[in-house]
Amino acid sequence: MTRGTIAITGALLLAACKGGADKPSATGSGSSTAAAAAGSAAGSGAGSATVAAGSAGSAGSAAAGAAAPALSPKIKAARCGEPCLFLTDTPLAQLLDTYKAECGGMMTKDLGYQDCKSLDYARNCIYAAHGLVFKKKKWKVFQAKPWYEARPEFKAKSISALEVANVSELNKRGKACKVGINISGADFERLKQWAAATNAGKPPATKVIFIDNERKTAAELVAWLKDELSSAQQDRKLSFQSDATGAYEAWDQVPDEMVQALKAPADAKLRSILVELIDPSATGSEENPITEGMTLRLIYDDKDQLLAVGVAHFLYD
Repeated sequence: MTRGTIAITGALLLAACKGGADKPSATGSGSSTAAAAAGSAAGSGAGSATVAAGSAGSAGSAAAGAAAPALSPKIKAARCGEPCLFLTDTPLAQLLDTYKAECGGMMTKDLGYQDCKSLDYARNCIYAAHGLVFKKKKWKVFQAKPWYEARPEFKAKSISALEVANVSELNKRGKACKVGINISGADFERLKQWAAATNAGKPPATKVIFIDNERKTAAELVAWLKDELSSAQQDRKLSFQSDATGAYEAWDQVPDEMVQALKAPADAKLRSILVELIDPSATGSEENPITEGMTLRLIYDDKDQLLAVGVAHFLYD
């Protein structure tokens, strides 16, 4: 099977892409239109996700709602130097396109939102644009900005529906980032919902399930996970905490067996999320350290329907 770099969407980062010959294309969820890419997932061969268009999450669809409070002229004048200020009237998914159109393609490190601090900063920047007087010391950094004008009367709950959607998505992405998973906030919520249902013995229906590269049933998946998560010390639940890392997966890293089982047409718009979960109970010696755990792969279409699940055990020494 010919391998190629396929477009996969999720987090905010600009990248170019090139389609593969005989694998379905990959896309993000929802109807958002920002160009983006996520970093590489740790372990198990996950490549860097290359993004063409789209960013999963509610921010892209929040174009209507309560009118945003009036902004100071200083805010609009400062936006090219402080891109987060665009988020007062621009859906997060459209930030990159809007920035390029209004700022002539200026380059700035603030557009990526690749790290947890940047995500938190952008979220609070929305409130700062309206002059919110922050109580936390770390956000008093906005007081030194030339565009900031304190408005003690402004209440955080008075932001517009569009801004609420942006704040919500940035908050979700920030939480995912803090546990080492670099995907959209909406997809992080999907991961957690899938884990909760699977822990209850009722994994969401999907037509393709693989365990260690072999086709299996939902019942076999539940039994395998129970065995994988059990140890002499305790029975653990599937969760995404500090021992998890993950990101959108380059499509040429998805096992051929899964691609063939999906029987997706070449123009299908799919995205693969790969997460590595470290087993905290697996320990080695100082001379011979080991890392042991499992990989989890979830493949969605552009309608956010879960199409495939793959799990596998790994051991690094």
